Formats: sequence, structure tokens, C-alpha cells
Amino acid sequence: MKPSGSKISQIIWDILFPIKCLSCHRAGEWLCADCLAKIKIYSYYHCPICGQENKNGSVCGYCRPSSFLDGLLVMLENNRLTKQLINLAKYDFIVDLLKGLEPKIAEYLRRNLFWRDSYVLAPIPLHRRKFLERGFNQSQIICEVINKIKGNEINNSLLEKIKYHHPQVGLSADKRRVNITGSFKINQNNSGDHDRTIILVDDVYTTGSTLEAGAKELKANGYQNVWGLVLIKGQ
Repeated sequence: MKPSGSKISQIIWDILFPIKCLSCHRAGEWLCADCLAKIKIYSYYHCPICGQENKNGSVCGYCRPSSFLDGLLVMLENNRLTKQLINLAKYDFIVDLLKGLEPKIAEYLRRNLFWRDSYVLAPIPLHRRKFLERGFNQSQIICEVINKIKGNEINNSLLEKIKYHHPQVGLSADKRRVNITGSFKINQNNSGDHDRTIILVDDVYTTGSTLEAGAKELKANGYQNVWGLVLIKGQ
């Protein structure tokens, strides 16, 4: 039986652009088992606004008036490898890198004693134009990995991104807030149970402007408990 055209194309592609571990360059995987083991679980809990340590990552009482988020969960330590992995996944479109983090995400969820199967995952949405440019939403992929591990419901159209803007990388905190203001709108045709905890999922938390903007829209539409969940927290 002759190989199909798609298989031949894949063979040619693999020859021209062989898959190698992005850290040690070992052939065969984007991230080999040895290098995956170097990625550490983020084991600290603190208020995402002021940094005060606590037991579960909730926003402290002092900072609560200035935040729409109720708390932030961070899964992985921020180092050169994790930043490189996320950037390659987002900007070089290597989606398999995010899926390859499944063992680490599973480890984080096992360690997090406060995780509940009733939590609803809501990926931070991309503007339609950005989605067409990229072809995928990295936050959606993270949600799918968690759903595979824990079975949490995904509501991937709870929020809509109605404002297109250029990437926030390199912008100051004030410019990020201005850039993201008015970007999200609740989808009135897909508004779930307002009493369930919503977990807004994104890849990176830097200043928190994106998650705060999403949480603000959800709180304005009756959602009581909104947390953020990210792979890494920016330094």
C-alpha cells in the first residue's frame, strides 16, 4: 500500500524541519523527558496584587477593593525554559509544546488541595482577527489539558474579545491597562451558572491587566467568584 500524499508531505517536512528538544536539542520531541523534569511546579501561594503570602492564592483583604479577581493560581515556576516554551507555542505556532506540559499540569493539580471539579474553566478569548492569524487560542489548549486531567467543564464562549490590539509584550503596566480596557464583552447567549466559581485561564500573568479586565466584565454581569489561572507569573 502506497503512502498517502499527506504522509509523504509529513515525511518531507520531518526531514527538512526535524523535531528537536528546544532545551538540549535531542531529536524526536519538542521537550524530552529529562528537560521536562527540569520544569518545577510553582509551590507558593500569595496575593497577586501585593505579594503577601497566604494559603491559597486569594486576593488579600487589603487589596480586594482594587481587584476584580478573587485570586490567582500559578502552575509553573518562571524560568528561561518555560518562557521559551510559551513564546514558541504562541508565536511560532508549535501547539504540541503546550500539550507536552500535561504531566506538569497534572502534578500541579494533584498538589493543589483547594482544586474543585465544580470549577468552570473560561479561556481568555482572542479577537477573531488574532485567532485567524494564529489559528489557535493557547488559553483554550490549556483548558483542554486540564479538562482531560480533571474533567472540569470548559465554557469557551463565556467572554468575547471585541477589541483588537497589538501584543502587550514590552508595555508598561499603565499602557497595558489602557490597551486592554473595553476589550471583553460577556456573551449573553452563553452565560452559565452565576454561583459557580469561574477560572479565567491564560498563559502568563505579568501585570494582571488582561485577567482583571475579564474578571471586571464577569463581575459586572453577576458572577460572584472569579479566579485567574496561568502557566507562569511574569517577573
